[in-house]
Amino acid sequence: MGRERLGGFTRLEKYEDALSRLLTQVNITLESEKVLVTDAVGRVVAEDTYSLRDYPPVDRAALDGYAVKSLDVLSASPSNPAILKIVGSVEAGETPKLTISSGEAAMVFTGATMPEGSDAVIPFEEAVRKESFVYVLRPAQKYKNVSRAGEDIKKGDLIIKRGLTVRPWHVAALIEAGITEIKVFKKPRVGIINVGNELLAGGGGEIPNSTGPLIYAYLKELGCEPVLIGVVPDDVEEISNTVSRVLRDFDILITTGGTSVGGKDLVPEALSRIKNANLIFHGINLRPGRTAGAYLIEGKPVLMFSGLPVAALVGLEAFVKPLIRKLTEATPPPEPTVRVRVRRRVTNIVGFKSFFRVVVYRENSELYMEPLRLSGSGIVSTLLKGNAILIVDENIEGYDEDDQVSVTLIGPIYKGRPEFLDQEIQTPP
Repeated sequence: MGRERLGGFTRLEKYEDALSRLLTQVNITLESEKVLVTDAVGRVVAEDTYSLRDYPPVDRAALDGYAVKSLDVLSASPSNPAILKIVGSVEAGETPKLTISSGEAAMVFTGATMPEGSDAVIPFEEAVRKESFVYVLRPAQKYKNVSRAGEDIKKGDLIIKRGLTVRPWHVAALIEAGITEIKVFKKPRVGIINVGNELLAGGGGEIPNSTGPLIYAYLKELGCEPVLIGVVPDDVEEISNTVSRVLRDFDILITTGGTSVGGKDLVPEALSRIKNANLIFHGINLRPGRTAGAYLIEGKPVLMFSGLPVAALVGLEAFVKPLIRKLTEATPPPEPTVRVRVRRRVTNIVGFKSFFRVVVYRENSELYMEPLRLSGSGIVSTLLKGNAILIVDENIEGYDEDDQVSVTLIGPIYKGRPEFLDQEIQTPP
């Protein structure tokens, strides 16, 4: 493969090799902190967390009705009701001040602690009250309609494992388990530096800095603490000085722009000038995103991505997401994948691992897929229209019409073929 086809690089590294070196060489240890359980949603748990108590802590009524002794109502029926004297009532949250003896009952409400001596609950609709007596019309076995102590959670039960991300249902379980605080990994601090005179006010360009905010939002969603450091001009010394100055404040730095597809490699040159800077990789067989690179400086990764938003997003998916998961030891969540039929040919360049934004839609109960126009790594509209990602391995030339492929959904499936696909023409990025 010639230099021109490589986009300015004499050699493109395999994505898998570059990622492996990145994950192997970066050995940052994130500290942990305790946060309130109610503030822990979206955070990665730093230690296995176990229940401090049984839940429910006591036997409780599972519905509104009458607490009874099951032996008193075993043969109850409409023609032969069990007649019990009502000796009181218990609301949820109250401590019962009565005991149920044979021939007695107490009104209880959902969640109420079962009175001593009772072991079953008769629903209101299966009984008839007459003054201070209740006529039970249906039998009840022991513990019927009773939530037993510890039947939901037992003391010592594992509630959430280290590496899992806290979800809303974990919060409920943790609170029931008597846990008010939980140890989580601190959010990785990630600095974002955008390089380019065209992004500076008065710099001679009119290009808005959309890539920086895109990366910021992506990192927020990933559970990081991102910081937009600002725009740096196309000046090697200023890039180098900026990285050196801010690196100590972050776990990871990300730069965009200045990584070259034929022009001067400003960012790589600037990073190489910093003391103890070690190149991990630069130039990857990714489409889009082949200009991606990374240095290790003072033990911290500095990642270099294209200034074009789609290419930068591929870099985030390909390198930053697995890196963050390594640092937080996060268990990857399951990704929704579906099998679809190719409606329009997808062409790949052999030697490149390609990330295609595609459209998945349903017609006549079958799922179809069509690629979106890929005329450049700055086509943001593909991020809006595409609802799935098709990854094509480097040894595959593409897929023909009617082939079956697997795609990862990132949005809802369209009902019917969208009209905008008539204007889409697939061209190499």
